[in-house]
Amino acid sequence: MKYYDITFHELSGKNVIKRSVPSDKANFDAWQDACVAIDQEFLQILVNGNAVSLNRRYIVRIDCQEVEDPTEKAITTKDELAGVINTLSNMGF
Repeated sequence: MKYYDITFHELSGKNVIKRSVPSDKANFDAWQDACVAIDQEFLQILVNGNAVSLNRRYIVRIDCQEVEDPTEKAITTKDELAGVINTLSNMGF
């Protein structure tokens, strides 16, 4: 499974970003997993607990960027922090 940051660009210049969307689909189809519901006129998306409806006729571009697994990223960050703390304690701080 891969993770994607999906950006929906609107005609008005605004954009909606859905981060760390898990998807088994190909890169060009991963945006569908970011949506709660898809119909002829609207895409329904949940972003930070807020329901957002995007009118499909005003969406000009959808970007799908592959990102790291969020749990793997958190583990790596924790390991790096533990390494820094260990190094500082060995120096006497």
